Amino acid sequence: MSEARRKRDLERQLSPQQIKAAAILVQNEWDAGDGGKKKTRDQIAEAVGISRSTLFEWLRKPEFVEYMNVLTDMDLQAIRSEFNALLVKAMRGGNNGIPSVKALDLYARRFGLLKDHVVTETVAADKPRTMTEDEMDKALNEIAAMGKR
Repeated sequence: MSEARRKRDLERQLSPQQIKAAAILVQNEWDAGDGGKKKTRDQIAEAVGISRSTLFEWLRKPEFVEYMNVLTDMDLQAIRSEFNALLVKAMRGGNNGIPSVKALDLYARRFGLLKDHVVTETVAADKPRTMTEDEMDKALNEIAAMGKR
């Protein structure tokens, strides 16, 4: 389901005041993250025309929290181009002229150019595994060392 459709479906379950409160709460977090002054829950409740306790009740409602999450996700999608620009800048050397290995890794993973590979060894239960002479010596030495303890 698209974010816009999820948003509409959730808005049908919320009152206009709840929709306004959720938008203010989300914007409050974004503003605080940009170095702005964060509003208190009392200030937010007053702006919406409700009591602080009502706001806290709403924050315990799954559909209200989900609506806030949808708003946040949509805000994040809106700044994807800014993220991409910063990623490219970091890959090209950022402010210090040295490319960021982490940025290169993120880029490679994002476009499937780099994958984590896990190598596992499976042995059939009915087929014994043959050991090399070195492996056998190592195993015997480990057993002998356990007996000396």
